Amino acid sequence: MLRHSTLCGFRIQGLTEKLIATLYADDTTVYLSAEDSYADLLPILERWCLAAGAKFNILKTEFIPIGSPEYREQMRGQRRLHAEDSVIPAEIGIAGDGEPTRILGSWPGNRVVNANAWSVLLDRLDRQFERWDKHHPTLNGRSMLAQMIAGGYTQYLTAVEGMPAKMEKKLDKQVLAFLWQGTGRHPINMDTLRLPRQYAG
Repeated sequence: MLRHSTLCGFRIQGLTEKLIATLYADDTTVYLSAEDSYADLLPILERWCLAAGAKFNILKTEFIPIGSPEYREQMRGQRRLHAEDSVIPAEIGIAGDGEPTRILGSWPGNRVVNANAWSVLLDRLDRQFERWDKHHPTLNGRSMLAQMIAGGYTQYLTAVEGMPAKMEKKLDKQVLAFLWQGTGRHPINMDTLRLPRQYAG
């Protein structure tokens, strides 16, 4: 319904279709251009909910303004996409600069530093390594566990936000500590461990 509506969404070079929505399980992200109307979106969402037997949680709805700082500030102040658009209800949040909004485990926003999301993730990773450490796996087992756990925990967030260099260094330290059972001096460094086996990795 959204794709065939009059809503413009985002036109991205190289894509044949407009970007208007992404859906995953019960999460929906709708992309509106500055020419679109929030009022035009509502009946489409209501119709979709009726057909799907679902209900949108208005209290969890959040706008992330995209564009110049002036446009973002104007949208937040006027609470509308453009001068002719209807006012966005007060119960719906409009994120300001520096205010992250959670979407499927990522924290997008304008001028957002996502160190907090990475810190939480690395803490969870530490707890998993500690749990597995109690089983005294072999070096080969530790290698496989490090790849599965560290890779599994970080893959999605890295794909959607990229991994800051600072967090990459912390992750390397966690993996090395797990591989070498926390010993201060590691016999093989991370650069060598990353090499293919035929090159002594």
